[in-house]
Amino acid sequence: MPVDIRSEFITLPGQDLLSADGVTVKITLAAEFEVVDPHLAVNKTANFRGNLYLVLQLALREIVAKEKIDALLENRAGIGGKLMEMTKHKASEMGLKLTSADVKDMMFAGEMKRAFAQVVKAQKEGQAALERARGETAALRNLANAARTMDDNPNLLQLRALQSLADSSGNTLVLGMPNNIVPVGKQNGRNVSSPSKSEE
Repeated sequence: MPVDIRSEFITLPGQDLLSADGVTVKITLAAEFEVVDPHLAVNKTANFRGNLYLVLQLALREIVAKEKIDALLENRAGIGGKLMEMTKHKASEMGLKLTSADVKDMMFAGEMKRAFAQVVKAQKEGQAALERARGETAALRNLANAARTMDDNPNLLQLRALQSLADSSGNTLVLGMPNNIVPVGKQNGRNVSSPSKSEE
């Protein structure tokens, strides 16, 4: 009986499995294998493809049953690796070599989809609120630092006012004490000051 020793894929469509926390999940799996010992593959079992399918199915069921649904979702890519470790020896006993195993799809019932969507939404809203709170805290901290700096260096307030004046146009800024008022303005792009009464 001729045996094709080229690599081929086997698919486990829509396996309904129960996680450790009682959540039903439907997983579709694809695995690649090749016949490395045709004599063993043909004579060890009546149908090596069917046997490999069953071996993969039972191993996948065992993996899912040991994990909570959150862990399965977070480590979806790792399911294939665990499956390879659990089945490669049995595949070898049938004259086969399992070269890859990957989860193609993971689906939930309608109510579970809605529940997960609500969880994700709540997480995103919580993250957004946290970022807003961090931004507000940073802004308040900056204001407090600026206030302390102004208290320690009163002249900085006047310097900041002059800087604002230099960046604006058509404004008049009054500096000095009430008895010695010096109005400062802009004319033709340059700062000018008017003489006080004491100078007239």
